[in-house]
Amino acid sequence: MKALLPKCSKSRVLDIGRSSLKVLLAFAFLQTALPQKAAAAEEKNADGPSAEAERFKDTEIRVIRPRYFNKSKRFELGVAMNAIMNESFIYTFMATGIVTYHINEEWAIEGTASYGLNVDREDKRVLFDKFNIKTQIFRTQYQAELAVQYTPIYGKWQLPSGRLIYFDTYLAAGFGQTGVEWKYNDFCEAPTAANSEALPTNAVKGYPTMMIGAGQRYFINKTTAYRFEIKGHRFLYNELDAECSPVKAKASGQQFASGAAHDVITILLGISRFF
Repeated sequence: MKALLPKCSKSRVLDIGRSSLKVLLAFAFLQTALPQKAAAAEEKNADGPSAEAERFKDTEIRVIRPRYFNKSKRFELGVAMNAIMNESFIYTFMATGIVTYHINEEWAIEGTASYGLNVDREDKRVLFDKFNIKTQIFRTQYQAELAVQYTPIYGKWQLPSGRLIYFDTYLAAGFGQTGVEWKYNDFCEAPTAANSEALPTNAVKGYPTMMIGAGQRYFINKTTAYRFEIKGHRFLYNELDAECSPVKAKASGQQFASGAAHDVITILLGISRFF
């Protein structure tokens, strides 16, 4: 047993020595080979750019891609469907035409014209049929507005399929005129007395309007975009226009505002083409 111990120890020492020698030789090889390769690469670069580098020397690679859609100094013509969202007793839908001139990528001047159709809601019918209640209704028949448009945001979305959707977001403010159709039988009782004042004749009257809003364009190609807008319109109407007996109202001495405010909120969906 004692005789075997020295033999085992000697064999182990030899194995360790051989392993250490191999590690030292490998380290020495790396120390000499790597500087030689680096020197060779420097020498190669000193001779001039590679063929691959030469091929792409005039190519500019951008992390942020250039603007996909340019609007500057272009006309935009569009059609849309406009809906009034905040009238309680009627639905109002208006066909809308849009003409825009883009001064540059940020600023534009836009004119819109809308003509509408009013449909009574069920609420109005129920109030009258069941409770004989008539309500004052602002039936918007047309809108015509001129606005300044400012575009602070241009961006893109990526769909799960990998396709990019480019869009811009804009703000608008302007003025114009709103035409309201007064149907006096909506909210006035027909006179029954012999000498009573007749109901005013149904009429469309125009009122000055201020507008602010925001919207987005979604560009589907280099010439066409879908549009979505939300706008607030405030028009100033004469309160006497909403009276069932204007002559009697004037004679009463009561003060009627010639610039009473009424607010309308619209949502627009449309498509436009650039030229």
